[in-house]
Amino acid sequence: MAKLRSEKTGLPPGALVPVSEEPAVPTTIRVFVYDGDRCTERDGVAPGAIEVGDPAATVTWIDVAGLADLGALRTIGERFSLHQLLLEDVLNADHRPTIDEFQDQLFVVMKMLGRPEDEEDGDADDILMDQISFVLAKGLVISFQGEPGDVLDPVRERLRNNVGRLRKKGADFLLYSLLDVIVDNYFSIVEELGNQIEEMEERISHRPRPEHLTAMQDLRRKLILVSRQVTPTRELAGRMNIIASTLIDKNTRRYINDLQDHTVYLAESIAMFRDQLANLENTYHAGINMRMGQVMKLLTVISTIFIPLTFIVGIYGMNFAYMPELQWRYGYAAVMCLMLAITLAMVWWFRRKEWI
Repeated sequence: MAKLRSEKTGLPPGALVPVSEEPAVPTTIRVFVYDGDRCTERDGVAPGAIEVGDPAATVTWIDVAGLADLGALRTIGERFSLHQLLLEDVLNADHRPTIDEFQDQLFVVMKMLGRPEDEEDGDADDILMDQISFVLAKGLVISFQGEPGDVLDPVRERLRNNVGRLRKKGADFLLYSLLDVIVDNYFSIVEELGNQIEEMEERISHRPRPEHLTAMQDLRRKLILVSRQVTPTRELAGRMNIIASTLIDKNTRRYINDLQDHTVYLAESIAMFRDQLANLENTYHAGINMRMGQVMKLLTVISTIFIPLTFIVGIYGMNFAYMPELQWRYGYAAVMCLMLAITLAMVWWFRRKEWI
């Protein structure tokens, strides 16, 4: 059963109580220690056995996945002097993306968006979301995430293979790189949603169907989900760019400024797609109304054609003993020809008026 914020009522500030709709998974810890010449990686490290390098010469990344072991979080918090409110926010899975200062540390919260890797996680078009928290200190980055799977593998590969300038930079550049790869993944999801909207536009322009309305509502829901993360992330990048902290080098701020530009572009793209989706919904309703109008027009034409025919049939359906045409040898054929002539004349007239 999902835990609610109200369940923490009465508890002291900083109490470590998970607030999440999903059950927490076992805690695993991976540690990277690197400098410009080498990088060491240790997986499955115990909380009490974490070793960090010299913060003046190396950078350490403590990658924590899974938040079930509250004892492990307390151990890490005590080992690196993490504030109790910081650890409380780590467990708050619905925390808004933000950045906070805790003495000589910076605390950053982001949301990772991704696609299901298998059918058990959901449909291929679903968007999965997991919160990830970062702690930046001198020569140190600690990341906390609820699930072991993430989008950070490109950063890990760059560390292992010494690709780019990552291993030549400090911990602040590592934090930027992690945030950047998360935002890059936003791009792939937003672009995919844009492609789906364009495909939907082609289908609706060809022939709107009721299931298209359901698909558009699903696309709007996904855009809102992404927008809820992009908007505060833009604010986060802006504040991170101007925050007065010695932990962020001025050269790194240039990259953070570029990150902010990316989030602005994402926000504008989402706004454009939402407007496009609203226009598409109007087009859908207009198409449905036009088709309904065509159907009603056709039915009206058919009904109008049958009015004189019904009149004629009604006359000869009366039970009078003496009607001149009843005894006429060609009476039936004449009436049928008359009815056909009336029908053709009415169709010709409707076409001339461009009613059909």
